[in-house]
Amino acid sequence: MDLKDNGLYSTVVGSFPLENTDENLARTINDQINIGIDYVCYGQLIDMISQFLSPLSKEIPELVQENNNFYLFNDFEIPTRPVALQYGKFLVNFMNTHPNLEKKIKGLKACLTGPFTLASEIILKETLAKGIKPIIFNEPKAIMVDWIVDKFAEIMKQIGKAYSDMGINLISMDEPILSLLIGKRVMFHSEDFIIKTLNKAISGIKELSSVHVCGQISPKLRDILLQTEVNVLDHEFQTNPKNYDIFQKEHFMQEDKFLAFGAVKTKLQPIQNGKIEDYVEKVPEIINSIKKAIDLYGQKNLFVKPDCGFGSIRQLFEKEEFGYQIAFRKLKNMVSAINSVKK
Repeated sequence: MDLKDNGLYSTVVGSFPLENTDENLARTINDQINIGIDYVCYGQLIDMISQFLSPLSKEIPELVQENNNFYLFNDFEIPTRPVALQYGKFLVNFMNTHPNLEKKIKGLKACLTGPFTLASEIILKETLAKGIKPIIFNEPKAIMVDWIVDKFAEIMKQIGKAYSDMGINLISMDEPILSLLIGKRVMFHSEDFIIKTLNKAISGIKELSSVHVCGQISPKLRDILLQTEVNVLDHEFQTNPKNYDIFQKEHFMQEDKFLAFGAVKTKLQPIQNGKIEDYVEKVPEIINSIKKAIDLYGQKNLFVKPDCGFGSIRQLFEKEEFGYQIAFRKLKNMVSAINSVKK
């Protein structure tokens, strides 16, 4: 994959505010391509935790799902085969059956969930919970135990490798928990463990690896992420403008380090009698944000995308289509802004 042009590659974080059906998956892919997104992702239409922990609970007897909760009762063997590959396969099959669309994009993207975030959603039971005092969380969680997090890093490594072997070019690990875990100090783990674990999780990826961390980024978290082998650091900037002050151009002088810059908001508040356009940034506004990012960080190693996924929008509006059109128009204006800046 050649990234030796002028940067400003467009992509999405992953989720869209639609019901999880094959028809909607195809729609999100087709719409991204027609809008002009460079790195097209399958629409992540399922919760990013259950997407992986639900199938893993069928492979790991010690991992039990009860309603929306996951419990780990004992040590476990890592499954011999990767799980949750159907979404990547759907994306690849869609492109194979629409070969005329391939020339319109730069590559394909898949979104995974990182080992720290998955482990933060697993409640420890019986002997695993003994001697563990809950901190931050109300119950002992798997994220507090090194060897459990390490095993989930190996599991995600397998999935990332399988997606990479399919020909997916950009694979991103969602790790929102890291902005909570790493502030002035690191909770539960050493800095070296964080770095080694993230490196393990992305080590099966052949082309571009990415880590998405939403929320406000601390200088310590920035420094830890920059020490990893992850290629793309993906963050919010419109919802968390303090992140503008966290990074500098020098951080992305290496050819294999990129910043994925959030150029439009994805956290919305309902507006009484609001119309779709009331929620969508105008093109000139997005242009100004992109130009600010270029001035601060340079253009060559810059991706442009929404702050986060659009999945949360689905809960805000009675009509699903209303929320989807907000996401669609935000992306359309974002790509128009990128094209204007490039000219």
